[in-house]
Amino acid sequence: MLETLRPHEYVAFREAALPIFGRLDGDAAVEAFGLDELLVPHSGQGDPRPVLAFLEAQGYHGGRTDVLGRFALTGPRPAWGGVSDERRVVAGFSLSTTRFVVPGATARTDAVADIPGTGLVLVTDPFGAGHPADEADDYLTIIDLTTNPGTVLAPEPLASEFRADLLARARLGAAAEILGVCDRLLDDAVAYVQTRRQFGQSIGSYQAIQHILAWAAADRYQLACLFDQAVQRAVDGELDAALARAVKAMAGRVGHTVVQAITQVTGAISFTWEYSVNQLHRRVLTLDSVAGSSADLVAAIGRELRTGNDSTELLELMDLV
Repeated sequence: MLETLRPHEYVAFREAALPIFGRLDGDAAVEAFGLDELLVPHSGQGDPRPVLAFLEAQGYHGGRTDVLGRFALTGPRPAWGGVSDERRVVAGFSLSTTRFVVPGATARTDAVADIPGTGLVLVTDPFGAGHPADEADDYLTIIDLTTNPGTVLAPEPLASEFRADLLARARLGAAAEILGVCDRLLDDAVAYVQTRRQFGQSIGSYQAIQHILAWAAADRYQLACLFDQAVQRAVDGELDAALARAVKAMAGRVGHTVVQAITQVTGAISFTWEYSVNQLHRRVLTLDSVAGSSADLVAAIGRELRTGNDSTELLELMDLV
């Protein structure tokens, strides 16, 4: 019922993407959804809904594509040299001054990462040079610049001119994926409690279980509302970097909260490799690290509010300022 309150056009894009991931993955899924023309670097792609809906469906199915990294580079960019037109370029996201992660890296992609203090760095063939961020989920590849230094495309003064746009797109994309993961976790948990029986009845019939799932669903809906607000602003022509940061901060927190609730209602099976919670939980953890973890972003927002700097995006959403 709550889905009827979300924007209908966005939901239609997501519903179209979901069955594609049920049978395809990687470049085949991207091609089947017709996204390639919307992911051209520096294209200034206007309506982000098809891409974000695709990423939400990807999160639901635990798919693996490079769409998140490609989407981050679709905004306006200065010209740079040293990038081959014959290879696909995706964005990587720094973890430190020497390490960054690339989502969905393949042998045919190069990565451009924004490294603090250095600027934009191009690393060729990150898939061959890196290793999975999580052995159970190879969606993110970690690149170590100490062993593969790459080439500086845009030094720090130039890189700072478009950093906010790159981060905003990455944060919205990662939040979309986490939202999809939360939906899958809740769907799987509801199916489980309806079939798992104790004392002659399904455990889903017990009020304590219903309350836990209801709270998790409320947290997920809270994220969906803020996410939809940010998407609509982008559709209207304003990619709000501050709002995207707030969405990403909430997405990480809600992802962790939903995983905790699902673990509680499903019990010991959630700790096994065979059940879906394990891999989906790992996907949430890796996505939370992209473009700023929820803990770091919440701390940054709080610090700016405390020091009186201009960071009123959440207050403005509540019509408090």
